[in-house]
Amino acid sequence: MRAWNEQGDRYRLLFEFQSPLLSVRLQGQVGPEENLAVTTEYWRKIARAVTEAGAAQLLVLDEMPGEVMTDAELERFFDSLAGLGLENVQIAYVEARVDQIPRIEYAQVLAQERGYRVRTFGTEAEAMLWLRYGQV
Repeated sequence: MRAWNEQGDRYRLLFEFQSPLLSVRLQGQVGPEENLAVTTEYWRKIARAVTEAGAAQLLVLDEMPGEVMTDAELERFFDSLAGLGLENVQIAYVEARVDQIPRIEYAQVLAQERGYRVRTFGTEAEAMLWLRYGQV
């Protein structure tokens, strides 16, 4: 297993890679006025890590307390990630804030419409089952 960290001004990414799975734990706090820019920045780092590791699966453990982007911001966010390789991996997204799950599920639908293989979960255990077996 390989582990490493990356940091930005408002976040920290804790990576672990054990083929074929790259796990990333998102920590920090981003204000609503900078949400799109900072989120795009760290997702670009995640995409680069996926490519460099050669991961086929991605587990994202979101521990950040902030709010989900607006509909317009989500559209711009997904447009900015096009072609970075995330379309080629199975992505399980675990949202720590239960109250955010409906918004994250909306983001999931937008991502799926763009060809991403992604599912949202409330627990890491459910996400791991889906990554291993494809069903929950």
